[in-house]
Order: sequence, then structure tokens, then C-alpha cells
Amino acid sequence: MLINFRVKNFLSFREEVEFTALATKETTHSNRIFKSQKSKVRVLPISAFFGGNGAGKSNLFKAVAFVKRLIIRGTSTNDTIDCRPFKLDRHAPLRSSEFGLDLLIEDELYRYEFAVHASVITRESLFLIGKKNLEIFSRGYLNDKQVWGPNNFTNCHFSDKEVGYLLLKSKEDTFNNQLFLNSIHGRPGPIPDLFKRIGTWFSDRLELLSPQGEYGPLVHYLDEAKSFSEFCSQALDRAGTGITELKSDPTDFKDLGLPEKLKEEILSHLEVVLKDEPSAEILVTGPRSRFKIRKSKGKDVEVFRLRAIHKSESDENVPFEIDDESDGTLRLLELLPAFFELSASKCDKVFFIDELDRSLHTHLTKELLATFLETRTEISCAQLLFTTHDPFLMDQEMLRRDEIWFIDKVQNGGSVLTALSDFKGVRLDLDVRKAYLEGRFSGIPNMRRLPRKQELMEAQK
Repeated sequence: MLINFRVKNFLSFREEVEFTALATKETTHSNRIFKSQKSKVRVLPISAFFGGNGAGKSNLFKAVAFVKRLIIRGTSTNDTIDCRPFKLDRHAPLRSSEFGLDLLIEDELYRYEFAVHASVITRESLFLIGKKNLEIFSRGYLNDKQVWGPNNFTNCHFSDKEVGYLLLKSKEDTFNNQLFLNSIHGRPGPIPDLFKRIGTWFSDRLELLSPQGEYGPLVHYLDEAKSFSEFCSQALDRAGTGITELKSDPTDFKDLGLPEKLKEEILSHLEVVLKDEPSAEILVTGPRSRFKIRKSKGKDVEVFRLRAIHKSESDENVPFEIDDESDGTLRLLELLPAFFELSASKCDKVFFIDELDRSLHTHLTKELLATFLETRTEISCAQLLFTTHDPFLMDQEMLRRDEIWFIDKVQNGGSVLTALSDFKGVRLDLDVRKAYLEGRFSGIPNMRRLPRKQELMEAQK
């Protein structure tokens, strides 16, 4: 679970901002707060980020995405690091961009931090948090050289073989522009389970959905999970989309309508994945259609075409291409696999969705959130973070005060982050949405009146 996230000198975040999923003493909806048995932390299942256009909501999402990308994909020897410091301070490019996370993994609390300047990792550390914070490793950068902590890897119960391997990887196989977590992620060798768990959390547990992104498991679930197909059909029907069923029909690879060069690139990608996996699949958007392309070792390529089934006046099934559906329906299709996973009792993923409400009616967005929240208990580990413009989601009957966050721009152009629970005098019976729109809290657009017709005409004279 994501307990805490910190970022400084990155995009619109000039000074450090800090998000925490730790619950306050508020008693509202306490039955859905996860309670850790060992570390005793109480973790919120949901966090909503509100703010005006350009306030920095998507930049918070991009900061988390940057961390994941640098850990999982990493860098090659001569690669530059696409880290973008705050631009409105001429001294900011001279300083490092800083990132930090507190993670709860298998009831152990970890603190991971790193800093980036130009194309160098200037600082990186990992601690096990408890009664006494235990340093697992640390590194710095001084006089154009990496400086590793003197007690790296020796404070944990690692075997001599594991310690030797980690010391070798850190001092000889980790580039100046590479995180140590990346240098050992997915690599063969005697890597301690602790590092495997952390790497797996970033690669498999942290899911990021952008406004234009597609969550790939949609077509996979339609083929593999009958329960998802039923969930999807019910959701689409209740949302009034007119869709009665989603189907994944086999089709021929040559009928995709894609350029030959793109087809070759797709096949090449599948072959690369097949070197390490028994099967590989990819979701492709063609002209008006969407396809899943799958290949297993020793078998031919399989292609499945995703279609939406509507009912005609005579009660006949009429297939529609997916891209013939409305933007709102397409957005719902992108989100349904995520909410299907989130609502499972054993889900331990963290989903961060940027612009959750894009193209969706407020009632539909609230219904999606209710689908997730009504399944939460004190032992549920799934988390949902999302950014939104919709003030109607600012509802104390649905969200606690510590689950509502505001992102705002201050005078120097930097973004700041504040929880509703940080404001004094916010009673449970307060109409938070009304107070927000009246400017009592931060996070609303600070805009002057737009030019009117007469003013535009005078300006053109």
C-alpha cells in the first residue's frame, strides 16, 4: 500500500509537497480503514485530488509515473534522465529533484527516497521503518563519483552470498544515471526476497491510468474471466449505454487494417516478450476497431476483435465497433477492469487514475466509487487515488475529510497540496462542495472575467 508520497522541484512542485494515506482520528467510515497488524498503521482506501485547470493535479500523477518508470524501465549507460525541474525559478535547475515514498508491503513499512540532478542519481536510500529505522542501503554522489554507505546490506538478515552479490551490483553494475532498485529488478542472481517484493510492488501492484490511456486487461478479462464479463455487461446496462454485451470475436491478422510496418513491429514485440514468457499479448487500436493480438510459443498468432452488442427493435443482436461508442462509454470501458480488480476482496493493488471523471456523468462516477467503497473492510488492501474536476464528488457522505485533497497554485507559480482535514472548523454537516466553490478552500481556478463580445470588438478596431 502507498502510505506516503513526497516530491520536490519537479514540474510545478517547487517546494516539497507531501501526500499521506494515513487516517486521522476522524471516526467517519472507520469500518473501511485498513489496520495493519504489525506496523499498527491505519491506511485510507481512497484519496481524491481536486483543483483548477493548471493547478498541478496531473503533475502529481506524472511524478508517481516518473518514479515507477525510473525503477522499472530504468536507463541505459548513456541515457539522459527525463526529469523536469521547476521552471519558474532560475536556480531550480541547479538543484536536485527529490522523490520519496513510504510503502507497506506484507505488513513491513519501507521508506524509499532518491534525488536526480541532470543525468545523475545524486542520492538514493531504502529504510525499514519500525521502532528503530533500519538502513538497508544508501548512496550519494560526490566529486563525480558514487559514494555508497559503509554498512550497506549488512544490517539485514541477508546471507553472505546475497550481501556479496548486492555489493557487487551496487559498486560495479549500477550506473551514475541508474537507480539501484532498477539495476537489480528482474535480474538473475541471489537477490533477497525483500528487494523482489519491492520491485514487484512497483511493476505489478502500482497501476497508473492516464486520461488517454487504456487499461489493457479489458480484452484479456473478456476471454478469461466469466465473472468480469457479467460485471461489465451489468455495469454497461445500468449506465444506460445501450450495450447488452461485449464480445471478443476471433479474426484474421491480415484483416486488421494496419500498415505492414506496424504489423511487423507488433510481431517483433511479441517475439521479444516470448523469450521470457510462455505467451504474449498486446491491445491494438485500428481504424474504428480494437483488437487483442496474442501469441503463444509454438502457436500461430491469434487476433480477437472487440465489439459491443446492442439490441434492435426486433430484439436482434447488432454488433457495433467499439470506436462507434460515445466518449463516455469508451471511458467507462477503460475504467471497468480497474474497478473490477479493486472490488475483489483479495486485491492488493494501488490504482492512480488521472481525471477519473473525464467524459463521465457525476452519477456514474459516484456509482463506480460506491462499487469500490462498499467492498472495503479493515483487512482490505486495495487503494484508489484519483484526480478530478467534479465538485459533486466532494461529498462527506462518501468521502472522509482526510480523503479529500486540494491542489492549488501559489504566487510563485508552484503547486501546493492540502487535505480538507487540515482546515479548521470543517463540520460533518458542512456542504463542502458549496464552501469549495465559494472559495473557502484552495483548489478553485483563480481567474478573471473572460473578455465579452463588446470588448473583443473594440480590441479589433
